[in-house]
Amino acid sequence: MDTSKFSNKWTGAFFVCLFIGLLWPLAAGASSDLISDSALDNADPVEFSSHVMSVDYGKGVLVVAESEVMIVDLIIAGEQFTSQIVDSEGEAIAIETIYEGQSVMVQGLKLEDGRVVAAMVQVLGDSGVAIKPLRPILPVE
Repeated sequence: MDTSKFSNKWTGAFFVCLFIGLLWPLAAGASSDLISDSALDNADPVEFSSHVMSVDYGKGVLVVAESEVMIVDLIIAGEQFTSQIVDSEGEAIAIETIYEGQSVMVQGLKLEDGRVVAAMVQVLGDSGVAIKPLRPILPVE
């Protein structure tokens, strides 16, 4: 029996599982386990503009105006709730393009503990205002 094929197959499977296990949190953004349904029931719509104080790309969290802003991809009440990150023209961009000191506008839901679940984070133009109008954020029902 040729054991080299067997060990290569299992070694490959191990590395694939390890790769997925290590990178999945980076792709998923903030964990839905950190946000309870009851917290969302009591959340209020919020919109504010300020400078990015810090960015944690691994957790999908920005600190803006001293508020923890969570970039999420969740299913809430059977509907998809995905944070959008856009440039000043309204075009989608990756979170990795956001950096400390950059001016952004945040729209989302403010939880009772002060954290914000972002619906949209828009990088502001040089004038400090959003170029395109953003959609209004309504409370979760």
